Amino acid sequence: MSILGRIKDLLSANINSMLDKAEDPEKMANEYLRQLTNELYEARTNVAAAMADETKLEQKMVEFQGQADQWQSKAEAALRAGDEELAKAALSRKVQAQKMADQYRTQHAAQEEQVDALQEALVDLETRIAETKAKKELIIAKKNRAQTQEALQSTMRSMGQVGALDKLDQLEEKVDDRLAKAEAMSKLEGDSLDNRFRDLERNQEVDSELEELKRKLGM
Repeated sequence: MSILGRIKDLLSANINSMLDKAEDPEKMANEYLRQLTNELYEARTNVAAAMADETKLEQKMVEFQGQADQWQSKAEAALRAGDEELAKAALSRKVQAQKMADQYRTQHAAQEEQVDALQEALVDLETRIAETKAKKELIIAKKNRAQTQEALQSTMRSMGQVGALDKLDQLEEKVDDRLAKAEAMSKLEGDSLDNRFRDLERNQEVDSELEELKRKLGM
């Protein structure tokens, strides 16, 4: 297959559909870029060679056309000099040179079309390469954004677990507070009981003193 045929096949691919259906779009984009870049290099080489051939064909065309024109002038000069045979010989050489000039003109025109087609394919390749690179960068950006979102979600889940642990700590603190209050109440109740026994002993002492005083007073 000619290089123009290969380029046409590459450019006929729907890049959006191809990447959307790919299991690994980034890998597919890299492979497609590799193929495009290879064809771009070969296309540039072919364009340079084709342009060189075009120049050579043009030079040959000009060369033989110049010879044809010269033999035409010589034939005219011979005829003016009355030498018809010499004029016919010059015209014979002119006809040969003109045929060669016309053949090279035809080849030059075809080569010119080939160069134009290759140059157009070259531009299309460069455009597709730029487009594919842009899509590849977009794919990478989306991939990085997805990874960032996954990391964020993982962090949020971790934060949610920490929140649950915080709630357990708060519950433990409440239990500790209740235990502390219960101990305080128990202590208060113990203190109250001790106070009652002290009051009882104090009252007994007062009653004893009162009886002793009554006895002394003969009451």
